[in-house]
Amino acid sequence: MFGPQALAFKYCIGNGMELGASLHNPFCLPNCPNIAPSDGVRSLYPRDLDDYKVYVDAQKKIGFPPTKVDKIGDFRNIPAESESLDFIISSHVIEHEPNPIAAFLESARVLKEGGIFFCVFPKRTAERIFDIFRPLTRLEELIEAYHQDRTIDKYLISTPSAAENQRPHYYVCSLQSMLQLINWVNRQKLATFCVMAVEETDSKIGNGHTVVLRKMSSASMQDADYTLFIENCIRNKQYEEGLLAARMSLSFDFFQPSILQAAALLALETGNPIEAKEFYRQCLLQDAECESRRREFFEIFGEHYTNPLR
Repeated sequence: MFGPQALAFKYCIGNGMELGASLHNPFCLPNCPNIAPSDGVRSLYPRDLDDYKVYVDAQKKIGFPPTKVDKIGDFRNIPAESESLDFIISSHVIEHEPNPIAAFLESARVLKEGGIFFCVFPKRTAERIFDIFRPLTRLEELIEAYHQDRTIDKYLISTPSAAENQRPHYYVCSLQSMLQLINWVNRQKLATFCVMAVEETDSKIGNGHTVVLRKMSSASMQDADYTLFIENCIRNKQYEEGLLAARMSLSFDFFQPSILQAAALLALETGNPIEAKEFYRQCLLQDAECESRRREFFEIFGEHYTNPLR
């Protein structure tokens, strides 16, 4: 059994919903009903009844009963009023959605302004037989899935890892490819998600990646060059404002070493050491041969940087 995740308790406050909860991997968040496509009696799609049987058998094999399902739904059909939730959380669920962009937009619909989208999704090595050999899904394919409006009932695929009638892993994503997708969603103005935190290796189980996004108003977050503003904030010791600006900049283009470094240092100044280390790791992933940054990483965190993708 895997325990709760400190990062989830930090960001997921208030009333929310979890998609696909399981007793062997609980978040233990209060005021958080479980949403699933079927409870063995009701189902979102007819084939989800078969999926539920597969799920029950899988839980029995690891010694756990199925988790109580509070409401029927999935990432395309979250049973909540618009702008009614403080957070949406899931672990190893979004890869079972054939249209991830639509999942982001549905989550944005039900979240209040300031609400949190907390998502853990598997590393390619999490499914050790088949996914590990699959190529990472290209951004273009995810965009195509959105334009084609792929849904579970009209996009049936067969992969070696997919049991008959079971929602498979439709796509394989790295943390970086998922962030490319988030950047695209923001640049297209389909939603306005601010990247609050990331984990190259999730602190829940350790076989996935984590992204933590905050829904912002379109007026408060613009695709702009925040470099001078961040520098002024650092100069004037306005660290909270500077960190928010760095996060907003990364929400439109995550792959900026100087902004990632600034986000890391500002996160430290504002008492967010976990976020700081992850931002700095991502900075060095973009600029691994920068000696001064590798040295600074060691001086701050007391460990040598190692490329997490190797």
